[in-house]
Amino acid sequence: MNDVLARLPSPKPEDQETYEDQETYDERDDRLARERLQVVADRSRPITLARDQTLPLVEPLATLFPEGRLRRGITVAVRGPGSTTLGFALAASASAAGSWVAMVGVADANLATAAELGVALERVAVMQPPPAQWSATVAAVIGAFDIVVLAPCHRVSAGDARRLMARARERGSVLITLMRTTHAWPERVDAELSISTLRWQGLGQGHGNLRARVARVDMTGRRELARLRQGEFVLPDASGHLACALGER
Repeated sequence: MNDVLARLPSPKPEDQETYEDQETYDERDDRLARERLQVVADRSRPITLARDQTLPLVEPLATLFPEGRLRRGITVAVRGPGSTTLGFALAASASAAGSWVAMVGVADANLATAAELGVALERVAVMQPPPAQWSATVAAVIGAFDIVVLAPCHRVSAGDARRLMARARERGSVLITLMRTTHAWPERVDAELSISTLRWQGLGQGHGNLRARVARVDMTGRRELARLRQGEFVLPDASGHLACALGER
């Protein structure tokens, strides 16, 4: 510490003269030492931008989240028809921006669909561990990947769910759990997105082909995500992307 203090700039002589008549030498030395220590603290304090604590979202989904982005460390559950597509869409923008995505146990992962939604496949790892190794695999990839997409085919124990959520909060990974069964994830998550199909596009009176599905997504959660938010989306549209469906009736 003495070496650090010695390298720091000393107060100007005129500053010393200002206090010479008002302070004893011991008081002045104490004050100068405190000022130099404050300089050390200011220089060593980590600077974390608020933007570094979040991951980008595709524009239609950004309307559902208060910050317009995914906050690192949260756990998101997605349930309903089209949950895999919506899970891919949640990861798409972050993946395109350079984040890595792990898909654990997503047996029906259609990577062509993921690519159409904007997921950068060169930064995706797909894993299919047996149930006995599922929790250990998820724990291993949390922190190593920015986004971890899960589709548990078994009932996750409450203890495993709590540990994995705590690890994600600590390491800054986003967990996206695709709820294939009602009780697949026993713990309350930070945000839950529920999908309900409203209508299909492309069919006329006895003719046409199905082109897209318009779905309503309801989101609720905890803390700043507690307020119910809703949106209508084309999931996906004719080009394979997720689009806002408001006003398309």
